[in-house]
Amino acid sequence: MTTRSDRQLRSAPSGVGKDVLTVGAALACALALAGCSDGTQTDHGGATDPSSSVADDGRPDQQAAASAANRAGSFGFTNQAAATQEAIVESRDEARRRQSNTTGTTVEPADCASPLTAIDWSPILMPDAEASRVDFGSETFAGTGTVEVASLEDAEVVRDHMRSVDQLVAECPELSLTVADSSVQGSSSSASSDSSSSSSVYDVTARASEADADSALVWTRTPAGGQSGGAENGAEDEAEGGNEGQTTVQVLMDQTDDYVVMVSFIGGSEVAGEEFTTMAEEILATAVDAL
Repeated sequence: MTTRSDRQLRSAPSGVGKDVLTVGAALACALALAGCSDGTQTDHGGATDPSSSVADDGRPDQQAAASAANRAGSFGFTNQAAATQEAIVESRDEARRRQSNTTGTTVEPADCASPLTAIDWSPILMPDAEASRVDFGSETFAGTGTVEVASLEDAEVVRDHMRSVDQLVAECPELSLTVADSSVQGSSSSASSDSSSSSSVYDVTARASEADADSALVWTRTPAGGQSGGAENGAEDEAEGGNEGQTTVQVLMDQTDDYVVMVSFIGGSEVAGEEFTTMAEEILATAVDAL
């Protein structure tokens, strides 16, 4: 492991805290599963400083998210924003819209479409759960980290998600994704049905992370042929040693008797490396220990 001073990791210049990013939206945009505006950061109009938004007698999910945010800060991720309740509600509405609109997207092999779509999920999306999310970054990390903590409203939903992750890794380690460009831009106009509309093709890989967690996934999305794709998180073209245009995501999840916790990083190829894996494990463990 590197020293603490070496961990001043690269951060998206767009700035954590101005625009709030949900894991589900980030995955959907990076996978091009749904229409997204330029950039993956979705402005929900509400974010607060994690330390100032949690009272001493705050809910367990709030306390756990704040503890995890403090641990992230110890790694240099000091640009932080806690999602407001209004932002979480909007995230749930957006997730429902994404799940009901997958037109313009083709997955090969076709059997991989279901598990790929199913990973567009995160704990705060459980409709009636008490939930908290903190996004974090730094001035030297071209990407975004996130911790989500939610009460375990429906254990079967969590099990289904983990099974989808396992299925994706076991049966679909490599797949091809073709997306109509109008779909990527989020258009629902007649342009989406225009036969002359162009398409973008992506190579997607999925594998199990080496992290110690109930569920641990690493996936990448790269424009086919190495062509530069949309810079969803501003990280792809700057990833050290990575393919041009590649997006890398690592997602860890743990479940307790009453809560589910997710920690993720989205950025360049370094996100899949040992350092980020260890940091994600420690941030996850901090949240779980606080519950």
